[in-house]
Amino acid sequence: MSSPLPGDAPLTLPTTLTIKNILAVQELILDFLNKNTTAALDIDEEAQVDLSFVQLVTAARKQAEMKAGQVLLARPATGDFYDVLKRGGFLDDMTPEAAHFWLHQETN
Repeated sequence: MSSPLPGDAPLTLPTTLTIKNILAVQELILDFLNKNTTAALDIDEEAQVDLSFVQLVTAARKQAEMKAGQVLLARPATGDFYDVLKRGGFLDDMTPEAAHFWLHQETN
């Protein structure tokens, strides 16, 4: 899957997704999820990302699932985002579901 499914609502995020502005990003995502059941996070390939953003995405996914919704990535993780996932160990021994979510790898 390389793009959101038809009908998924896109949410374009700022290009800085770090601890410095994570509360503002959290508010954006939560406000969006209050109005939509699905959020397809549109993350710029050049975005600055740190571990706080990965933690926020993980928490947002769980919260959305509790409300029968979902959080998706509009495109596979690349650039800083991919590097943070790699350094944080999120890409080690991934489940097929995790590979599908973070990297859009098809599950068999």
